[in-house]
Amino acid sequence: LVRADEPTRTVIHPYRKPVEDPMLDGQVLVHVSKLVVTANTLTYALAGKMPVLKYFQHFPIPNDAPDSLAMTPCWGTGIVIASKCPAVRVGARIHGYFPFSPTVVLTPSEATATSFIDAAPHRVDLLKPYKMYFSSEDPQFKGLSYDEEDYQMATGVLFSTGWAMAQVPAVHPAKPKALILTSASSRTSRAAAFAAKFHKLPLEVVGLTSAANLDYVRGLGIYDSVHVCRDVSSLKKQTVAVQDVAGSAEVQQSLYEHFGGQIVYFGSVGMSHVGAAGKRPKLTGLGGAPPVPFLVFSAIEELRKVYGDFKVRRWLADSSKAYNSRMLPEFRAERRYGAEQTRAVFDSMVQGAADPQVTYVCSMWPEDLHEPVVASSKL
Repeated sequence: LVRADEPTRTVIHPYRKPVEDPMLDGQVLVHVSKLVVTANTLTYALAGKMPVLKYFQHFPIPNDAPDSLAMTPCWGTGIVIASKCPAVRVGARIHGYFPFSPTVVLTPSEATATSFIDAAPHRVDLLKPYKMYFSSEDPQFKGLSYDEEDYQMATGVLFSTGWAMAQVPAVHPAKPKALILTSASSRTSRAAAFAAKFHKLPLEVVGLTSAANLDYVRGLGIYDSVHVCRDVSSLKKQTVAVQDVAGSAEVQQSLYEHFGGQIVYFGSVGMSHVGAAGKRPKLTGLGGAPPVPFLVFSAIEELRKVYGDFKVRRWLADSSKAYNSRMLPEFRAERRYGAEQTRAVFDSMVQGAADPQVTYVCSMWPEDLHEPVVASSKL
């Protein structure tokens, strides 16, 4: 759990197995096997209370936990270990949004052969894509190895965010000459840079990163140029669109001070620079388009209006396939087990000490229990 008003501070709350059956008719009990902890996980925590997003509302805290705490969600993999839902069998391996908890109860609805939506009352008003669960038989997961399903959860499911981050500036009426991506080592920024190059978008792609990650990001070969965040003043003056994954008030202010009215679009995507959380940039009088929230689902809807649904689907699929071919061979997972090790990974993200070349795959279970042995049957 995290402190709701200070979500960079974590708390381990004892897990108590329910004495009584925790499920109602129509529900399933899921053993949360793996959680893929990335910079996006931090964004979910830092934006936990934001209107529309409401990340903290996805999973309630335990009844005996203090009200000052909150449960932040994370992409991962679970196994259904008990079912009172005829449409979802015991033993089903599912992928989606999970809590940092050993188990979770879901209420499947709109079930198909390979997916369902959680219809729990507390999630009714939340964004649909975060409530969707896909089985291992779904085309995006079918046939994947143990490592490949972690890659898909860490990178594949988020590729559409990066793809849309590149496309939105490309169709902007002001026709910016460059796309600036902060937190250039992050998965979403890497996806955006790749998509811009794959589709040959008329944008110079500029990455901003930390000094520690500079060589790594330059070595990716997907940016036209990569700079340390403190060197914004050295960037070429031209009309620019910014997709801000870092969420750093300092970086944001330096961009407006340097480019001013030449910023024609500024999308607030994430909050990977935790040290800047809660700080506000002073933008009055600096000019430029004001920052606007970037939400991938809304962005893709707007792109459909420009390109049409068929072209968006085809382009996204083609670029995603090419991206996976490029990135999957380099995928490296580091696995952590138990609450303490999982907490240490989250804290390393907060401190900016996580290795961008590694995907941290955690489980709240001990290593020998993280994959349950269950029979494929229904209750």
